[in-house]
Amino acid sequence: MNRRLFLQSGAAASLLPTLSSCASSTPIIAHSKKRVLVLGGTGFFGPELVEELLAQGHDVTLFNRGKTNPHLFPQLTKIRGDRETEDVSGLKNLRANSQRWDWVVDTWQGSSKAVVDSAKLLAERVDQYQYVSTVSVYDKWDNIGISENEPLNPLPDTSEPIVTNNRYALRKTFAELALKRILPNKSVFFRSHGMRGSRNTHPRHEPYWQVKVARGKQFVVPANVDHYQVTDMVSLARFMIHCGVEGHMGPYNVCYPPMLFKEFIQAIVNHTNSSVKLHWIPQEFLLENNVRLIRERPAGRYRFNVDKALKAGLRNRPLEQLFTDQLRGYHRRNPKDDFEFGKPETATISVAQEAQIIKLWTAHQHSGSS
Repeated sequence: MNRRLFLQSGAAASLLPTLSSCASSTPIIAHSKKRVLVLGGTGFFGPELVEELLAQGHDVTLFNRGKTNPHLFPQLTKIRGDRETEDVSGLKNLRANSQRWDWVVDTWQGSSKAVVDSAKLLAERVDQYQYVSTVSVYDKWDNIGISENEPLNPLPDTSEPIVTNNRYALRKTFAELALKRILPNKSVFFRSHGMRGSRNTHPRHEPYWQVKVARGKQFVVPANVDHYQVTDMVSLARFMIHCGVEGHMGPYNVCYPPMLFKEFIQAIVNHTNSSVKLHWIPQEFLLENNVRLIRERPAGRYRFNVDKALKAGLRNRPLEQLFTDQLRGYHRRNPKDDFEFGKPETATISVAQEAQIIKLWTAHQHSGSS
């Protein structure tokens, strides 16, 4: 069955109608040209956003150190500076620039002090401060359907210095609360849930499910894992632009609606026309044999509520387009398709480990039926 037929088949009924109601392959085009300042813009998610801004005809300025992918976007105005300075001296060039912007985008994941410094400097020079946050700001993940009004992580009373040992979730929470204080009526928070796209910053982010399925051999998949959920970077970028144009403020969970994990895997199989042999092995058996392909999680981990974002204009692209981007990026980084899964930094299993767990599971099934 080819992938076009799959999209129309009952096998995908519980996955794709959930997505199709909000799926679109085309961006929401702005009616007027806006001036946008992007803090960073050349790293992981930044280029996706900048490319979408330019495609929609906006005027983009970048503020960064000029060290990460400095070759990108040579046509744009670039203000040089360093946000990781305790005395804010790294912002002097931004301070000296008198321009106003319709909105600023901040993707910072380090200490919230950098966000505080930027927000104070730009408070009177922007109409909206966009911050790329994370669902990790929520304190408890035990409930299914966590929405934007759930409590955030409790924080120490003290603010963060520019160098901090706080974990990622706390840094993002600190930043959100600081922006609410500094720009209470101008802030919007995009709480992403595992960004996926063509770019990558670490071996553990290589698209394991997509690559393993596309290789078409045998593949261990955790059974009895019910749901899955991720954020498509292109869809996120387009929604951010939409919020900037429309002036939407406040927090938004931005990801695909929850999908059944089995149908997520089946969608990859059909998209790649793969002949892979899937071995569905119970999660408990995998964990007993030190195989952890899906992190142990509370009930709400892949069940976040995205209704608010959908009502505000989020249009998630069809999964096929995300898979295409991920595989294209993978092959650009690994033109020989020789990336080795199973190394400690990948949080996956090797071919040898895979063969061993299949052998153990087969023996277990035979012993149980005898």
